[in-house]
Amino acid sequence: MQDPLIQNVIDFISNIDPFTRLPKSIVERISSKVRIIYLSENEYIDSTVHNHQQYLYLVRTGAIEQIHQDGSLRSRLGEEDVFGFSLLKNNRNYQIKAIESSLLYLIPISVINEIHTSHPEYKHLFDSETEVRINSAINAVWSNNDNNHFLNNIQDVSTTNTVEVDINDAIYHVAQVIRTHKTSCVIVTEKDNLVGIVTNADMTERVIANDLNIHQPIHCVMTKNPMTINSTSLVYQAIITMMQSNIKHLPVMDSERIIGLVTLPLLLKNNRLQAIFFIDKVKSAKNEAELATLTTQRHIIFNQLVKEKVPADLISKIMSIIMDTYNQRLIDIAIERLGTPPCDYAWVVAGSHARNEVHISSDQDSALILADNATPQDKLYFQHLAMIVTKGMDNSDYRLCPGKFMAATPKWCQPLSTWKAYYKKWITNPEYAFLLNLSVFLDTRVIAGNTSFLHLIQDDIKERTANAYLLTTLFNDSLQHRAPLGIFNNLILVKNDNNEKTLNIKRHGINIIVDLARLYSLAAKTSEPNTRERLLIANQQGFISDGSLKNILSAYDFLCNFRFSYQVDAISKGQQPNHNINPNYFGSFERQHIKDAFRLIDDWQKVTKLNLGLLT
Repeated sequence: MQDPLIQNVIDFISNIDPFTRLPKSIVERISSKVRIIYLSENEYIDSTVHNHQQYLYLVRTGAIEQIHQDGSLRSRLGEEDVFGFSLLKNNRNYQIKAIESSLLYLIPISVINEIHTSHPEYKHLFDSETEVRINSAINAVWSNNDNNHFLNNIQDVSTTNTVEVDINDAIYHVAQVIRTHKTSCVIVTEKDNLVGIVTNADMTERVIANDLNIHQPIHCVMTKNPMTINSTSLVYQAIITMMQSNIKHLPVMDSERIIGLVTLPLLLKNNRLQAIFFIDKVKSAKNEAELATLTTQRHIIFNQLVKEKVPADLISKIMSIIMDTYNQRLIDIAIERLGTPPCDYAWVVAGSHARNEVHISSDQDSALILADNATPQDKLYFQHLAMIVTKGMDNSDYRLCPGKFMAATPKWCQPLSTWKAYYKKWITNPEYAFLLNLSVFLDTRVIAGNTSFLHLIQDDIKERTANAYLLTTLFNDSLQHRAPLGIFNNLILVKNDNNEKTLNIKRHGINIIVDLARLYSLAAKTSEPNTRERLLIANQQGFISDGSLKNILSAYDFLCNFRFSYQVDAISKGQQPNHNINPNYFGSFERQHIKDAFRLIDDWQKVTKLNLGLLT
């Protein structure tokens, strides 16, 4: 090669991931060793050996397909795509076919191995395992060292200087202890066992406001049997617990022993996670109009979490708790307006809301389970209640479900016996319409009312889905929706409202993982609705291997993080956030790793199909 040609190669690959993350000197070194080949349309070469050497490949122009030895498609790649990483361990064998005239850059694997040796800090960029490269991409773009504390052990942020008082100590004595130690919370014990806590707020609200006799024992005003957190828990788990329960103090326990206390200020660094304080605003909103005024603040919180590179699964859980709080407040508002519910009920959420996977574009999915003694007049009450709640949620930018899977739809506001009959019909008649209903209402949890109603239904589901034929049918139906092996050249692209061709990252990636995780949860007989937790449980029960679990969680995390970044970018441009992404939005980095994620999903689907007999 002449120097001008080398410079041309340098200019090209220095803008392609993972080379963008290498020092200039290493990029120049790689470029000087590049070989260039031209393939005419339909021409083949063997990827394992070309001119007695192995290479990493980079598509300069054109488009190629990777073809397995059995003739099946491995992937379809276009300009700026890099492939051949698996050859670093000689563990893949496929052919390369040009589907149009193509120019390829070939980087000798010997050069990559030399970089591994001389610069081991960059080894992960060229790892033969796709899962390692995707996690490297996540860390490069969506990891923030300031946010690593979310994954720290709770003991790293808790205080061991806890202040304890006896259950029989007088209120005035406890007040003196609080003042002397300048603490916001004291632990109440009985024979060294935790029985309660008392905070400054408790003293104000329960003692001063009620003009209580301060010579009474502290157990009269303490919070009995307070929530605690295990010493092995992580910081983000404490944050979630505090948000869900609207508390500001958590005793840290080692078995039955109190070893510390974690408080809100200890958890919040640099005023992060204003969501915790935002929840108080939602809970105190007086009506639907006041709730609607909080919408912009909620969007700001989402933007802040994404821009501060908080992990996607934690963002989803925080946004889910916020959505829970809106929903619960609207139920309370409706009850204040309509009067006490005439019979027992359970307000059930479904879909992404139930899975604790809420994002900025999540819509409503809900249902009402009523006691079997509900009268027609009782049903009318709950239909009015559901209308108030669903309309209030819509006014707060939680859009109505396009499929009308909402409690305000009379079909989904029914007694327990009717719901049991629904599930029986769906399970015993695995036809398309019934499968759709079943897929929606297999992801459920109760956010208000009698939780036992849903537990009874879930027990029924576990018995009925023991049917191997049903599970086989459900898995086969899910496996019809394959992960795309090529996302450009107009493949799997659909037109949006502006007549632009886009990739729906939810339909073609995230939903495939969510749907299969749901079915694995049936095989594992768990009622856990969260996708990540379902996969972990399936792994623990032997349905998913450790390798498959790592691969699919890497793909899932990458796609979720990418979706959130795209949605925030759309909001900043004044656009409506959604899942339809114009391919022009993709840079080399996104294109490369989205394809990696899709290939991991496709591999998992193939493994699932092979193991179908073991699952059912």
